Amino acid sequence: MTQSPLYPRRAQAMTLEALADTRVVIVNGARQVGKSTLAGLIADQSHNARQLYLDDPTILSAAEEDPIAFVRHDGLLLIDEIQRAPQLLLPIKHEVDRDPRAGRYLLTGSARLLGLRDLPDALPGRTETIELWPLSQGEIDDAPDGFVDHVFTQNLDTTMRSCALRKHDYVDRALRGGSEPRVTQWHDSPVA
Repeated sequence: MTQSPLYPRRAQAMTLEALADTRVVIVNGARQVGKSTLAGLIADQSHNARQLYLDDPTILSAAEEDPIAFVRHDGLLLIDEIQRAPQLLLPIKHEVDRDPRAGRYLLTGSARLLGLRDLPDALPGRTETIELWPLSQGEIDDAPDGFVDHVFTQNLDTTMRSCALRKHDYVDRALRGGSEPRVTQWHDSPVA
């Protein structure tokens, strides 16, 4: 089985920037957008990082058994799928209040994470949330994203008429990732 290529994500730079000045960084997004992959890549590049994936029943059991010991770590601690163990939020708060260094925790979670009842009380003022969206066309093509900006600064009819993409091309692009085609790639022919 061939491994799919990893596309560079623009959210990676934002996450690294947030870790440089914030104690807890949350990468939030829908299922299958690459939260775990992105966080894992960052942890792999961080000195003394530890990665804990709560979709592993053994790891989840350890989190439930002793949440205080579970969140103790001197370097960056990645906890993936944090919504599976909301009892970790208060021990994380205690740890970052005790030691306020930036870049202590990198948490990932689904959109349900921000709806957790304990989140607002546990971590206000201690977190930064990075929203991870599906791959943009610019990320896939390794080019700047510009379609939305172009539509707002140019005439939409002109933009669509000068596009070489056909209807099936839009479906292919939407299935590949996000829906922001790169304007600079378009040629003079009508959309059919």
